Amino acid sequence: MVTAGVRRVVLVVAALGFAGLIGSQARGDEKKNPLREELLKLNSVTGEDAQRDKLVALAKDKEKTKKLVAEAGKMLKEAKGKENPFNFNGALMVARLAHFNKQYDVAEPFYEYLVESATKLKSGSKMVQAYEGLIDMYWDNKKYALVTETCQKFVDDMGPDEYEQAKPFILERLVQSMAKEEKFDEALRLADTLIEADREGWYFFQLKGWVLREQGKLPAAIEAYNKSLDKIDANKGLKADVRDRFKDRTRYILTGLYVDNKDVEKAAKNLQTLIQRNPDNATYKNDLGFIWADNDLKFEESEKLIKEALDLDKKEKEKLKKEGKLDEVKPNAAYLDSLGWVLFKQKKYSEALIPLKEAAADDEDGSHLEIWDHLADCHLALGQKKEAIAAWEKALKHEDLTKRDGERRRKVSEKLKKARAE
Repeated sequence: MVTAGVRRVVLVVAALGFAGLIGSQARGDEKKNPLREELLKLNSVTGEDAQRDKLVALAKDKEKTKKLVAEAGKMLKEAKGKENPFNFNGALMVARLAHFNKQYDVAEPFYEYLVESATKLKSGSKMVQAYEGLIDMYWDNKKYALVTETCQKFVDDMGPDEYEQAKPFILERLVQSMAKEEKFDEALRLADTLIEADREGWYFFQLKGWVLREQGKLPAAIEAYNKSLDKIDANKGLKADVRDRFKDRTRYILTGLYVDNKDVEKAAKNLQTLIQRNPDNATYKNDLGFIWADNDLKFEESEKLIKEALDLDKKEKEKLKKEGKLDEVKPNAAYLDSLGWVLFKQKKYSEALIPLKEAAADDEDGSHLEIWDHLADCHLALGQKKEAIAAWEKALKHEDLTKRDGERRRKVSEKLKKARAE
């Protein structure tokens, strides 16, 4: 059901055009606690860049981060009914740190405090920051009903200009959370309402396509994204470079949809177009190489593309390290997995095992069901059944990141059951 608040926002979108929207003193006992002392210093970190750099530095030590977040949670509880020890900046950084570390039980009350604080201040920018953080936290924690509820509250309430201008983006997340709750009819009705309100726009066609993809209606989703592509192409108000960038992003999304729809030829054609336009883009080269190899096509060309992707990625990371923006240069786990898979498909099992093991050993980017499934397949092909079983067991411990993972999980469970029985 579209509320009166949503209808008001739709009118705003139609009128403005969517493209235009596109210290507290520490107490004595806290000073004696080094964790609390460090937390209170966050109150004085201002500016997005400085805050981001500080959070990145803190997040590197996961165990310390866990302790800091837990201590911050205690401090917030102790302050109930008293003066909060954190100002807005400090509370925002704690909330983001807890969110990043998946300590949602602490992140939630901090984000709620931020919403309340920003609303009292009547600061549009702070209200948007607080609400977006709370919504993203619920989303990442898969609490989609709370995402819907919070988004609905945001669009129904009124606020300063910055708050009002953020509503189309919150509406987007509202549509997506409805879809995650499998309220597809409601989600599509709202997406269509937004399309109608922004008749010359292209963005909400992509939102509709996202919902249709979530619903499993792949041909309809492809149609919606292609309409969006046509709209972008026809939009003379966009600068040429901006228009091309939006078109590239849309083509890339279509690539995944074509793969899901078992249309490898169209997926490859879109990636070839993207590579021609962006010859130094490692992702496009890796994806085309993987798609061909996964479908037993053009092994030699696939291997070449994936190796080029690894080389491009390494050069970019070396550049970032030299600029002080990256601490460590290591191969992309997804690209290593692709290299291992193309070698596996050519029955070069001993060669394939090396990059597959390296990909899986990456604690951050290698924690993916597909990577561990590939590693298990390679171990089994080499006659290493014990290692294959261990890899499949590890695979099943990882979360599903895409809809494809659900089907892969079923197949992995079957392979594991078979291997144990033999």
